[in-house]
Amino acid sequence: MGKIIYISGGISSGKSSFAEEICSEKNKKTVYIATAIPFDSEMIEKRKKHVARRKNKDWDTIEKHTEISKIIDSNEFIYELALLDCITMLISNLIFEDSAFDINNKKDREKISKKIEVEIDNLLMSISVSDCDFIIVSNEIGLGGISENSLTRYFADICGKVNQKIARQSKEAYFVASGIAIKMK
Repeated sequence: MGKIIYISGGISSGKSSFAEEICSEKNKKTVYIATAIPFDSEMIEKRKKHVARRKNKDWDTIEKHTEISKIIDSNEFIYELALLDCITMLISNLIFEDSAFDINNKKDREKISKKIEVEIDNLLMSISVSDCDFIIVSNEIGLGGISENSLTRYFADICGKVNQKIARQSKEAYFVASGIAIKMK
Protein backbone atom coordinates (compact mmCIF):
# COMPACT_ATOMS: atom_id res chain seq x y z
CA MET A 1 0.00 0.00 0.00
CA GLY A 2 1.37 3.38 -0.99
CA LYS A 3 1.58 5.94 1.77
CA ILE A 4 0.77 9.62 1.33
CA ILE A 5 2.75 12.60 2.55
CA TYR A 6 0.44 15.58 2.19
CA ILE A 7 1.82 19.12 1.88
CA SER A 8 -0.36 22.23 1.84
CA GLY A 9 0.23 25.93 2.21
CA GLY A 10 -0.38 29.22 0.49
CA ILE A 11 0.54 30.11 -3.06
CA SER A 12 4.34 30.45 -3.45
CA SER A 13 4.85 29.41 0.18
CA GLY A 14 7.60 26.90 -0.62
CA LYS A 15 5.43 23.77 -0.81
CA SER A 16 6.93 22.42 -4.01
CA SER A 17 10.51 23.06 -2.91
CA PHE A 18 9.83 21.28 0.38
CA ALA A 19 8.22 18.35 -1.45
CA GLU A 20 11.24 18.14 -3.77
CA GLU A 21 13.58 18.13 -0.76
CA ILE A 22 11.72 15.16 0.68
CA CYS A 23 11.98 13.35 -2.66
CA SER A 24 15.72 13.99 -2.81
CA GLU A 25 16.20 12.62 0.71
CA LYS A 26 14.28 9.43 -0.08
CA ASN A 27 16.66 8.41 -2.88
CA LYS A 28 14.04 6.30 -4.68
CA LYS A 29 12.98 5.90 -8.31
CA THR A 30 10.87 9.05 -8.55
CA VAL A 31 8.35 10.55 -10.92
CA TYR A 32 7.14 14.15 -10.84
CA ILE A 33 3.48 14.37 -11.91
CA ALA A 34 2.72 17.93 -13.00
CA THR A 35 -0.95 18.89 -13.29
CA ALA A 36 -0.62 22.54 -14.33
CA ILE A 37 -1.63 23.66 -17.78
CA PRO A 38 0.62 26.63 -18.66
CA PHE A 39 -2.12 28.79 -20.16
CA ASP A 40 -0.48 32.22 -19.91
CA SER A 41 2.98 33.79 -19.71
CA GLU A 42 3.02 33.76 -15.90
CA MET A 43 2.26 30.02 -15.78
CA ILE A 44 4.81 29.35 -18.50
CA GLU A 45 7.48 31.12 -16.41
CA LYS A 46 6.43 29.28 -13.24
CA ARG A 47 6.66 25.97 -15.10
CA LYS A 48 10.15 26.86 -16.35
CA LYS A 49 11.29 27.58 -12.77
CA HIS A 50 9.91 24.26 -11.55
CA VAL A 51 11.58 22.37 -14.40
CA ALA A 52 14.91 24.17 -13.81
CA ARG A 53 14.82 23.25 -10.12
CA ARG A 54 14.54 19.57 -11.07
CA LYS A 55 17.13 19.76 -13.85
CA ASN A 56 19.83 17.83 -11.99
CA LYS A 57 17.46 15.28 -10.49
CA ASP A 58 17.24 11.80 -11.92
CA TRP A 59 13.44 11.93 -11.94
CA ASP A 60 10.97 11.27 -14.70
CA THR A 61 8.27 13.86 -15.34
CA ILE A 62 4.72 13.16 -16.44
CA GLU A 63 2.50 16.08 -17.37
CA LYS A 64 -1.05 14.89 -16.81
CA HIS A 65 -3.82 17.36 -16.20
CA THR A 66 -6.65 14.99 -15.18
CA GLU A 67 -7.26 11.26 -14.70
CA ILE A 68 -4.09 10.74 -12.66
CA SER A 69 -5.30 7.32 -11.48
CA LYS A 70 -5.00 5.97 -15.04
CA ILE A 71 -1.23 6.46 -15.06
CA ILE A 72 -0.86 5.00 -11.57
CA ASP A 73 -2.87 1.93 -12.58
CA SER A 74 -0.90 1.35 -15.77
CA ASN A 75 1.75 -1.36 -16.05
CA GLU A 76 4.31 1.30 -17.05
CA PHE A 77 4.04 2.99 -13.63
CA ILE A 78 7.15 1.46 -12.04
CA TYR A 79 8.05 4.13 -9.51
CA GLU A 80 8.78 3.92 -5.80
CA LEU A 81 7.97 7.57 -5.14
CA ALA A 82 5.71 10.07 -6.90
CA LEU A 83 5.43 13.80 -6.36
CA LEU A 84 2.00 15.03 -7.45
CA ASP A 85 2.06 18.82 -7.85
CA CYS A 86 -0.63 20.00 -7.45
CA ILE A 87 -4.17 19.06 -6.47
CA THR A 88 -5.39 22.65 -6.76
CA MET A 89 -4.43 22.81 -10.43
CA LEU A 90 -6.05 19.41 -10.98
CA ILE A 91 -9.30 20.77 -9.54
CA SER A 92 -9.04 23.89 -11.73
CA ASN A 93 -8.50 21.70 -14.77
CA LEU A 94 -11.61 19.68 -13.98
CA ILE A 95 -13.74 22.79 -13.41
CA PHE A 96 -12.69 24.53 -16.62
CA GLU A 97 -12.50 21.41 -18.80
CA ASP A 98 -16.12 22.10 -19.75
CA SER A 99 -16.24 25.57 -21.27
CA ALA A 100 -20.03 25.59 -20.86
CA PHE A 101 -19.75 25.40 -17.03
CA ASP A 102 -22.00 28.01 -15.43
CA ILE A 103 -21.27 28.65 -11.75
CA ASN A 104 -24.78 30.04 -11.31
CA ASN A 105 -26.37 26.80 -12.53
CA LYS A 106 -26.92 24.39 -9.61
CA LYS A 107 -26.87 21.32 -11.90
CA ASP A 108 -23.53 22.41 -13.38
CA ARG A 109 -22.05 22.85 -9.90
CA GLU A 110 -23.34 19.44 -8.81
CA LYS A 111 -22.00 17.81 -11.98
CA ILE A 112 -18.52 19.31 -11.56
CA SER A 113 -18.49 18.55 -7.83
CA LYS A 114 -19.28 14.90 -8.58
CA LYS A 115 -16.61 14.78 -11.30
CA ILE A 116 -14.01 16.12 -8.84
CA GLU A 117 -15.14 13.69 -6.13
CA VAL A 118 -14.79 10.74 -8.52
CA GLU A 119 -11.36 11.95 -9.69
CA ILE A 120 -10.05 12.24 -6.11
CA ASP A 121 -11.63 8.95 -4.99
CA ASN A 122 -10.05 7.18 -7.98
CA LEU A 123 -6.69 8.79 -7.21
CA LEU A 124 -6.78 7.75 -3.55
CA MET A 125 -7.92 4.22 -4.44
CA SER A 126 -5.10 3.84 -6.97
CA ILE A 127 -2.56 5.05 -4.42
CA SER A 128 -3.91 2.68 -1.78
CA VAL A 129 -3.28 -0.38 -3.96
CA SER A 130 0.02 0.87 -5.39
CA ASP A 131 3.49 0.01 -4.12
CA CYS A 132 4.47 3.63 -4.76
CA ASP A 133 4.54 6.28 -2.03
CA PHE A 134 3.12 9.70 -2.90
CA ILE A 135 3.89 13.24 -1.91
CA ILE A 136 0.82 15.29 -2.72
CA VAL A 137 0.99 19.09 -2.87
CA SER A 138 -2.06 21.33 -2.64
CA ASN A 139 -2.81 24.97 -1.94
CA GLU A 140 -4.58 25.94 1.24
CA ILE A 141 -7.19 28.25 -0.25
CA GLY A 142 -9.38 28.87 2.79
CA LEU A 143 -7.12 31.16 4.82
CA GLY A 144 -8.35 34.40 3.29
CA GLY A 145 -11.66 36.14 3.63
CA ILE A 146 -14.86 35.02 1.96
CA SER A 147 -14.93 36.25 -1.62
CA GLU A 148 -17.80 38.14 -3.19
CA ASN A 149 -17.25 36.05 -6.33
CA SER A 150 -19.35 32.86 -6.48
CA LEU A 151 -16.78 30.94 -8.55
CA THR A 152 -14.04 31.76 -6.04
CA ARG A 153 -16.26 30.63 -3.14
CA TYR A 154 -17.12 27.40 -4.98
CA PHE A 155 -13.45 26.74 -5.76
CA ALA A 156 -12.38 27.37 -2.14
CA ASP A 157 -15.12 25.07 -0.86
CA ILE A 158 -14.24 22.23 -3.23
CA CYS A 159 -10.51 22.57 -2.53
CA GLY A 160 -11.16 22.55 1.21
CA LYS A 161 -13.18 19.33 1.01
CA VAL A 162 -10.61 17.63 -1.22
CA ASN A 163 -7.70 18.73 0.98
CA GLN A 164 -9.45 17.34 4.06
CA LYS A 165 -10.06 14.00 2.35
CA ILE A 166 -6.41 13.67 1.28
CA ALA A 167 -5.09 14.81 4.67
CA ARG A 168 -7.24 12.18 6.43
CA GLN A 169 -5.71 9.44 4.28
CA SER A 170 -2.15 10.71 4.63
CA LYS A 171 0.48 9.14 6.86
CA GLU A 172 2.17 12.53 7.31
CA ALA A 173 0.89 16.07 6.71
CA TYR A 174 2.77 19.38 6.56
CA PHE A 175 1.76 23.00 6.30
CA VAL A 176 4.28 25.32 4.64
CA ALA A 177 4.34 29.07 5.29
CA SER A 178 7.14 31.46 4.31
CA GLY A 179 9.32 28.50 3.30
CA ILE A 180 9.01 26.83 6.71
CA ALA A 181 7.34 23.43 6.96
CA ILE A 182 5.27 22.65 10.05
CA LYS A 183 4.44 19.00 10.66
CA MET A 184 0.72 18.61 11.41
CA LYS A 185 0.45 14.82 11.39
